[in-house]
Amino acid sequence: MRYLKRIIYTLFFAALTINGAKCIAQNKTKNSTGYYIGTNPLAIPLGFSIKEENKRFLPILAGNEYGANVVGGYFFRSNQSLEGRISLSNIHQVAFVGQIHLGTNYFFQKNKTNIDDNGWHLGGYTKYWDFYNRQTKVHFHNICPYFTVGYTFNAKRLLFDFRINQTVAVLSWSSLEHTRGNIAWMLSPWPEFIPVLPTISITINYKLL
Repeated sequence: MRYLKRIIYTLFFAALTINGAKCIAQNKTKNSTGYYIGTNPLAIPLGFSIKEENKRFLPILAGNEYGANVVGGYFFRSNQSLEGRISLSNIHQVAFVGQIHLGTNYFFQKNKTNIDDNGWHLGGYTKYWDFYNRQTKVHFHNICPYFTVGYTFNAKRLLFDFRINQTVAVLSWSSLEHTRGNIAWMLSPWPEFIPVLPTISITINYKLL
């Protein structure tokens, strides 16, 4: 009987230990991964009718995004996320621009098991945008790689992200007949005025998990 009690106690404590380990593992998994969704608020007004001068220069403060936009991401590791961005808008009476961004962010955080401790991060992205002239029915397609440097801080379920974006090059082609694509360095939205000009992005995200 004494040995039977010892065996029962041993199995009981072993079960508690295994269950506790599972709970810890689940908590780590929950804290180290998660989805988020958000928007770039400074890009939204650029989809409305505003002064032409403002519409030309304000995109620098909105990461060259225009109008309605959505940001979605997933922390597949505690210190690394995949992120996609979409924006769709008329930029003036003639042109419509649709953009798709896809990339990853790496966070230099100390706590590798908690996405609530984000801080500074580096990112690498590729952006595709279609500049569509509604009058001529011509599409101007562009693919552009760029990198980012930013900082993210938390306020409960909200993630406030500030980053600087620097484009590198652009591949462009159009739907016009008898034309071909071309690739060139692009370090500024207006290279004829400023050779190197990064843009700024401010994004407000909501953590779903």
